[in-house]
Amino acid sequence: MKTSHILAASAAVVSATFFSILATFGLPESVTEWLLLDEILGIILYLNYLVIIWMQNSNKVSASEMSRKVSA
Repeated sequence: MKTSHILAASAAVVSATFFSILATFGLPESVTEWLLLDEILGIILYLNYLVIIWMQNSNKVSASEMSRKVSA
């Protein structure tokens, strides 16, 4: 799977979970509350993005280190 597919799928799952939990406890009534929740969701998605990119890069580094050890 490409990184973009992983990011899109994880964003969909995180967003659906976030709004499901939000609907369980009650939807916000004011614009200010919506903006606050939108910022929280944005932070969660950004942290999710950083974790996915970090994991992708660590897998690439591990693979390149392994190939160096095998060829040396």
